[in-house]
Amino acid sequence: MPDVIVVGAGPAGSAAAKRCVEYGLETVMVEKRKLPRDKVCSGMVMGPVAHSLIKQEFGAIPEAVLCQPSYLKGYKFHTPGIGSQNLDNFTSLTWRRNLDYWMSEKAQASGVKIWQNARLVGLTVKERGFLAEIEKDGKRQKIEARFVIGADGANSMVRRRLFPQLKVIHGQVFQQCYPGKIDLDTGYIHWFYPLEISPAYFSAHQKDNIVVVDVGGAPGTLKQLMVVAKDFLAKNYHFDFSQPPVWQGSCLGIVLFRPLFSRTFLPAKGNALLVGDAAGLPLPVSGEGIGTGIKSALMAADAVIKASKSGVSADSLYLNEVKVITDMFGEILPWFKKISAEAKSSGRYLPQILAQAYGATLREF
Repeated sequence: MPDVIVVGAGPAGSAAAKRCVEYGLETVMVEKRKLPRDKVCSGMVMGPVAHSLIKQEFGAIPEAVLCQPSYLKGYKFHTPGIGSQNLDNFTSLTWRRNLDYWMSEKAQASGVKIWQNARLVGLTVKERGFLAEIEKDGKRQKIEARFVIGADGANSMVRRRLFPQLKVIHGQVFQQCYPGKIDLDTGYIHWFYPLEISPAYFSAHQKDNIVVVDVGGAPGTLKQLMVVAKDFLAKNYHFDFSQPPVWQGSCLGIVLFRPLFSRTFLPAKGNALLVGDAAGLPLPVSGEGIGTGIKSALMAADAVIKASKSGVSADSLYLNEVKVITDMFGEILPWFKKISAEAKSSGRYLPQILAQAYGATLREF
């Protein structure tokens, strides 16, 4: 019987699992897909917290894990028909399949047991811990553990099992990748906010001779938004989208700011703790989740380590620490109103406000 089950092998899961095993706790990390696996993400390591925590816990990101270009100068915000604004910020650039795999290998080398192709399908509270039902390679099996850390993303099964009545708001991102080159400055990721589709948006950037296009908005609208984005990019930046994409995928985002602030939702229950996107902790405005994911994962691991020694419940230890992150969100949230108000008016200053809002998230985290 392991001491800890970590669900999800992204940056948060690997960080939590590695920390736990380094402090003597037998740890199993459960990943629903075979590694390495593709993931919808820009691949940007944006903020100083993310950079420093990765280096601290895993070492410097190897050049082989980064793509070309390896680093971005920053970001460009465009409101078509109005103008653009730069925000310079040193940003490492990678593919998430490579970053996540490198981190999971580091965790495994430290002693973490990784179950791939293993999907959590059930979680039951027991007298001395939890009984997890795992479907692995088509077969179901049950394992017990004293602690569970849910690092399984916006659509977290751990969260759904712990809080079945919780209602969440989801956004969605749809990504397509095309071989070739586009007439955009490759030193920046480019975000486009056309007023006619606000609050939806799309973005484009290039790496490893692949053009990556993302559209973000309400579930059910993204295929049409992708048509709008590709038509705009083809016309204005001279890219031929006539060939099928070499890869495409979608992912859910989550909005839990109000329940977190009102404390009607606490991302922990007993010795089961939620981290990163599963806990609703991606940054407001930018949606960046690597830094907050790793930070909250280390907080959860430290709470588990202390609880294993003292016998107290891990949730009180974790919630006391993670409040630092949610309190910081309060400094960023007012930017949503500024962005929305400007988009509903002339939009004249929208690129500048977007750059200021993203800058605020980088200063806070």
